[in-house]
Amino acid sequence: MGRGRERNGGGVLNTFVAITPGLEEALRDELHDLGIEGRVVPGGVTFHGDHAAVYAVHLHSRVAARVSVTVGEVPARSLEQLAGGVRGLDWRPFVWPGQPVRVSATARQSRLHHRGTLEKKVAHAVTDALKGPRLPGPRPPREPALVGVHVHRDRATLTVDASGDLLHRRGWRKATAKAPLRENLAAAVLRLARWAPGEPLVDPMCGAGTFPIEAASVAMGHAPGYRRTFAFSRWPTFDERVWERLRKAARGASALDTRAPILAADRDAGAVRATRANADRAGVGGRLQVLGVELAALRPPSGPGLIVMNPPYGERIGGRSSVGRVYRAIGEALRGRWDGWRVAILLPGPRHLGALGIRLETAASFSNGGIPVILALGELGAAS
Repeated sequence: MGRGRERNGGGVLNTFVAITPGLEEALRDELHDLGIEGRVVPGGVTFHGDHAAVYAVHLHSRVAARVSVTVGEVPARSLEQLAGGVRGLDWRPFVWPGQPVRVSATARQSRLHHRGTLEKKVAHAVTDALKGPRLPGPRPPREPALVGVHVHRDRATLTVDASGDLLHRRGWRKATAKAPLRENLAAAVLRLARWAPGEPLVDPMCGAGTFPIEAASVAMGHAPGYRRTFAFSRWPTFDERVWERLRKAARGASALDTRAPILAADRDAGAVRATRANADRAGVGGRLQVLGVELAALRPPSGPGLIVMNPPYGERIGGRSSVGRVYRAIGEALRGRWDGWRVAILLPGPRHLGALGIRLETAASFSNGGIPVILALGELGAAS
């Protein structure tokens, strides 16, 4: 059991799993593989499940960015009405009496539009709801409970964060390259490209190695949340026995594939060093082949398989006029030598598809580091 007696531990939780807008389908597909049937909403997927389902998402999801649980919905025509509704909600499963509370507020089409005032009012109301004589047991956590209040017109939805730190932070990326791609976005791209262990994978512009390291972790059966701690472990209802049972099952999972090549390459020596260091920290250094070579000189391994890349764009290569030249060079390097291979490539917009000279289709549009990008998929050998 956790830090205290469990209350409502077996209850159903209304859970929201967040992801970068545009990648919701990849997240829903992943949750389905975990046995969780969710509903796509803007910026994520919602589902109703027990505490074990929330734990499982944190342990196994590669695509998710953050998880929160809805505590309740209350009327919010005035600050006093909002505060009264918040005090009437049951916060005991998620927040300890005396635990610090930090609130993040958003408001749309509401007269309650001042974020700072909303956040202070809700924080005080949550604290008031938990007041009472101190019961015997553990001291409250020093870490604050992260509460969200989302006001739309005259209603407010109250949530509590289950994750803590963002889920894309696997803990292995200490060395970085230019414009690193978040780990969960790389995982979403691999899923949308329908890559699976057993198919060769090549990233010829690997940067910090995010794509091949994610692929190798999948192939070796590594659960991304296995070595992490999460905010839900501080909930009064946290069931340590359930969590350890899930972790034990994840630890005993066997590798899904140990044969198909996973190759990372980059012409930049710093990127090669970063990839090797990150792969070693992720525990997959022995599963990758890392080469310091540019795409035009790279020989395909035994395949065919998937080529995945996040080539430079924008300021990384000197502006819009340089982008076309870069993509024409990429297309020339891929055509012929890599025929039969599938390709997944991130582009700064559909206007650059023609420069590659490869028939590609847009599979998703999302933001990478604040830059709008598209994921284009296709098969090499089909000239446009």
